[in-house]
Amino acid sequence: MFKFWRQHAVSGKLPELREFFEETELNFRKAGVIIVREAGDVFYDFCGDEVMEVLGADILGQSMTFCYPEKFKALQLESADICFDQQVGLDRYSRFWFGHRHKDVEWLLLPARDAIGDRIVLVGMSATFVEHDELDVLAAGSDLVERIIAQDYLALGKEVQLGHLSRQSWAVLDAMGASVSVDGEPVPRSTMAMGGEAAYAARKASLAKVLAVASRQEFFGHASKLSKLYNFHQVETFGEALAVLEKDRVDVLIADERIEGGVGLDLIQIVQNQKEAAACVLLLTPRVGAEDATIRTENGFVHLLVKPAGDFALRKAIDDAGIFVRTRQKTRFYEEGDKA
Repeated sequence: MFKFWRQHAVSGKLPELREFFEETELNFRKAGVIIVREAGDVFYDFCGDEVMEVLGADILGQSMTFCYPEKFKALQLESADICFDQQVGLDRYSRFWFGHRHKDVEWLLLPARDAIGDRIVLVGMSATFVEHDELDVLAAGSDLVERIIAQDYLALGKEVQLGHLSRQSWAVLDAMGASVSVDGEPVPRSTMAMGGEAAYAARKASLAKVLAVASRQEFFGHASKLSKLYNFHQVETFGEALAVLEKDRVDVLIADERIEGGVGLDLIQIVQNQKEAAACVLLLTPRVGAEDATIRTENGFVHLLVKPAGDFALRKAIDDAGIFVRTRQKTRFYEEGDKA
């Protein structure tokens, strides 16, 4: 879809809306959107079947911001305004929370020309990295929780003016740790301090998802503290851990060396073989030769901690693991963008 748009846009003329239907009809009718702008707001004019399943059948004609908390609406509008006004595309990689699991989604929005009124519209397509679950829907009355990981404006070499992004929107992006770029080149991040509800919501959305596989009785002291600092979940058995990892996005896996139904190292090896592997912390039973260490590979990160692990040492291991995962997410996002 991007290649088709780029072939037209580099010549200085945007493709017409109807041409997108002809080029990507099957996929577009499943996961596509058309967004229009009227009276200072942006609206869904078309949604594919999979998008309708998530956002609801009454999404058509609704503001694109209807499902976001009030404090995040301005960021959505301002990001879209840049695309409308400057006729550039937007590639956004985000993590959404649906109440039962996290889901990573990549959105591609590209400007096109609508023959009706010769207006600019945004043609979009979404891609997810896990199988669809019938529970992946926005519950009535709930807000959509989105953590923006990276946001790249596709300008094909044109200069993009980011003045549409307000101070609050920059601060929200900064609090989320989002990368903002133009054609893959990072733009300066805000360094301002931010407080209030928007800061709290943005930082909460950016909390690492941490899964611990350990005895509840033995890990109780750590669990009560970690639950206040991270998006924390705990299970006790090998099978329970596999079930969570199969359906949810986990940033950091903490595994005891010995767990019910298996061995922590075996669980880590399964995780490390996945493309988007969680970074891992393995809690070692004290013995001769056992020592704290960090093992890094191109796709993996394993921190070894000898029990009993102190609270500070465990938090430091989790934070380092989280940084590794976030850095890898952003790097892959831009590398795959270059290949496109």
